[in-house]
Amino acid sequence: MELSSHDVIYEFKIDDLEIKEDKFNVPEYKREVYKKIKTALEIDKEGYNVYLVDDFSKMKLKNIKKYIEEFYIGKSNKPQDICYVIKEDPEKPYPIFLSGGKGYILKKTVEDLQKKYLNSIYNFYNGACIEEKDEIIDSIQVERHKLVSELMESAKEKGFKIKSTEGGFTFVPIKSNNIMTELEYDELEENKKKDILSKVSKLKIQSSKILDDLKEIEIRGIEKIKYIMKDYFKSELQDIKFKYKEEFSEDMEVINFLNELCDEVEKDVCDTYSMIYENDEEAIAEIIMRYDVNVLVDNTINDIPNVIYEEDPNVIRLMGSIDYKNQNGTYITDVSFIKAGSILKANEGCLIMKASDLLSSPTAYYNLKKVISSGEIDFNYNKGYVELISISGLDPRPIKVKEKIILIGDYETYDILYNYDKDFKKMFKIKAQYNPILNTTKNHIESFISSIKKICEVNNLKPLDKNAIKELAKISARKAEDRNKLLINNEDLSKVLVIANNNVKLEEKNKISREDIIKAYNDDDIIKEEVMEYYKENMILINVNGRSIGQINGLSIIDLGYITFGKPIRITCSCYKGEGEIIDVEKQSELSGNIHNKSVNILKGCISHILGKYNVIPVNFHLSFEQTYSKIDGDSASVAEFISMISALSNMPIRQNIAVTGSLNQFGEVQPIGGVNEKIEGFFKVCKCIDNVNNKGVLIPVSNKNNLVLNSEVEEAIRMKKFHIYTMKNIKEAIEILIGDYDKVMESIKKELKKYNKRM
Repeated sequence: MELSSHDVIYEFKIDDLEIKEDKFNVPEYKREVYKKIKTALEIDKEGYNVYLVDDFSKMKLKNIKKYIEEFYIGKSNKPQDICYVIKEDPEKPYPIFLSGGKGYILKKTVEDLQKKYLNSIYNFYNGACIEEKDEIIDSIQVERHKLVSELMESAKEKGFKIKSTEGGFTFVPIKSNNIMTELEYDELEENKKKDILSKVSKLKIQSSKILDDLKEIEIRGIEKIKYIMKDYFKSELQDIKFKYKEEFSEDMEVINFLNELCDEVEKDVCDTYSMIYENDEEAIAEIIMRYDVNVLVDNTINDIPNVIYEEDPNVIRLMGSIDYKNQNGTYITDVSFIKAGSILKANEGCLIMKASDLLSSPTAYYNLKKVISSGEIDFNYNKGYVELISISGLDPRPIKVKEKIILIGDYETYDILYNYDKDFKKMFKIKAQYNPILNTTKNHIESFISSIKKICEVNNLKPLDKNAIKELAKISARKAEDRNKLLINNEDLSKVLVIANNNVKLEEKNKISREDIIKAYNDDDIIKEEVMEYYKENMILINVNGRSIGQINGLSIIDLGYITFGKPIRITCSCYKGEGEIIDVEKQSELSGNIHNKSVNILKGCISHILGKYNVIPVNFHLSFEQTYSKIDGDSASVAEFISMISALSNMPIRQNIAVTGSLNQFGEVQPIGGVNEKIEGFFKVCKCIDNVNNKGVLIPVSNKNNLVLNSEVEEAIRMKKFHIYTMKNIKEAIEILIGDYDKVMESIKKELKKYNKRM
């Protein structure tokens, strides 16, 4: 049956639609996907993360992020800042969560406290502003002077001078008001020496008691001063303490930390106090400056939780890191060297990644699963590596995290993870997917036009006229391989529109037309042109006129991934005396794939079914795909092969102006095939290249009728009745179109078989 131009030429009817983009509108065909994402966001339980089965594109990512961000508006509070703080042990930082934007305020507050303490303590030691403290120090000095004077007087009476040492006092005998020399001492009589030693012994006992008394006086005085210092801190730090309590009124954990900091500083400084600032200065600085704050996550500018796309999810970018510096051959670090990864940055929000990128780093995937399972991130994830080198390390406490993870990937990756990773199904309980192939309903057409307008808006493109939109619909229907459907792929649409827009700008036009879309889409490839050149130069032999016995024009597809096009191929068959075997040259030459091998076996069943009354077919068939030097696979040439067999057996010629494609089952029913548009256009182009398209055509399965979305040149040739498309339901219809009357063909086969039977 020949199809009319009405059956073949693609029509897409649209009305003028005003698509408003005030906020993110979920296209109808994607609503199920976004519903799944919304479900994941709403469920506050472990493991309800999303695996989105989809091709990745920047526009899809942008739309997903926008949808999630709009979900968070009004439903989530401002995300918290996350800090690591140091208290007493600088190697064991612990995390603090506080109101968003308060992290750096906390850091400055700690720095202000440190400055305040340093200045206040210096003033306490050296200033004259505290009368009670000064009185105590003066009284200690008076007592010290009194006791030392008494000792000096006692020593003088006994004939000694006193020298002060670090350990106490030394007593030196005098003679004639001068210090006695060793020689003079040696010349003394023994009884005088004994007298001197006896007096020294008594003076030492006296000095020891005086030193004990001095120490007791200082201890009592210092204890009194410590109480004064505590009161001093209360008054000096009152304002700054009030300020931070007011600043962090909603963050009790922060207030507790700052209170503990102040209490510990004041206690330790008081314990260190010795009245002499120069002696205490280093210890005081160490006490005060041991505290530190590292703001890991700053949400000052974020009113809603972060929605982060991690484009390079390696373990460091995901988990964060602790950096080090080399100091005299030893690697050292401190809390300021800790850096947050995207998991921490997305806390309370959502982290999006491509599955393929994540799986390219197995350690990243492993650690991500640990985070999801434990609900916390541990910076000791690389501790094994750290222990291999000389490092003064940190032992940060784990940080609690709570967020949603969305992985974007293909079916194959999902199947592998689901079936071979027992943790995956527990951690990604929601699978979201959508079919981008849509029926051409009003809502779907609105979604399609909305997508086009959005692409134009984002890329600042010129407007499209109505025919340009129709041509884009045609491209989308062709990709869907169904004239009643649309395959919406924003990346492909964007590519065509951007190229078309560039051409329009060069030509200084105001709108993008249908011709601009066609020109942008139909970018001929060099390989495609070279193949056509082979036909033109008779390097690939093919006949598109007349009739030939055992020779037919089949249609094949060349798919290079980045380009797909049809290529006619000559299929030939010869038959000779035998036992009904089909010898496939491709199979014999090991150029046949498994599906093609299966189709050849089906041919044997089909020929037996049609010629079933003959118990044994007394001929063998020798099939060949001419001028093919690579592997042949698929079953779309089985109708062509069968027709060539029938032609060879009946000795009746096949029309060479009609190429054929179609799959066959054992009962002679014709089954649909893929790539029907490319195959038709491939034959059309070859006919045009080596002859002309007049009275040429292609025979296809009737079940492929709705797949027809041909280029404008082929459609025009069909409109002009130059080129023809025929359909077939079964092999009988194929025989009648390609060879002739079915009954006459069968009669001719009977006659030929009788000849073979006589030869047996």
